Amino acid sequence: MIKKIAISVVISLLLAAAGLLHYGMITRDVHYLIQCSADEGRGGWRAQRVREMCEFYLYNLRNTDNDVKELSEGAGLDYILNHEAPRKYEIAEFFLANGLDINGINHYGAPNDVTPLQASVLYNDAERVEFLIDQGASLYRKSQTLGQLNALELAKDKHKEGDSREDRSEIIKLLTNASVL
Repeated sequence: MIKKIAISVVISLLLAAAGLLHYGMITRDVHYLIQCSADEGRGGWRAQRVREMCEFYLYNLRNTDNDVKELSEGAGLDYILNHEAPRKYEIAEFFLANGLDINGINHYGAPNDVTPLQASVLYNDAERVEFLIDQGASLYRKSQTLGQLNALELAKDKHKEGDSREDRSEIIKLLTNASVL
C-alpha cells in the first residue's frame, strides 16, 4: 500500500512538473523560443535538453501564424538572422516557409526601411547575403534612408578594398552573380 502511494506521489509530481514546463513554453513569446532554439554548445546536456524542448515547441506546438505576425510587426527576419548560432538559418527557413516576408523590414531598427538583404550588406555578412539570395530576397528594392540604393549599389558604396572591416568584394560578387541570373 505504501509503495502504491509513493509511486502515485512520484507520478503526480512528474505530471505536475511536465504541466508547468508545458505551460511555461506555450506562454513564452516567439522571440524567447527562437533564442532558446538557436542556442547551441553552452551549458552541457541540460542546456541541450532545454534547447531541444524549445525547438520542439517552436516547430510543433505553437500557433505559427501568430508567431509570424509577431515577428513581422517587430524585428522580422533580422531578429532571427542576428543570432550568432548556425541554427539561425534553419529557423529562418522555417519561418519563411510559414509566411514571414523575406523583404520585411525591422520595425525596431534605425533606419526602418532597410530589408534584411540591405542590412546584411551593412553588416558585411557574406554568408547571410548568400542565404537571403538563395531564399529569394529582392535584389532591387531600394531604401530611401540609404540614399535610394539597392543592395548591390549599397555594397559598392560601402566597399573599401583591402580594409578588413569594409571590404565587401565577396558580397559584391554574390550580388552581381545573382543579378545576372
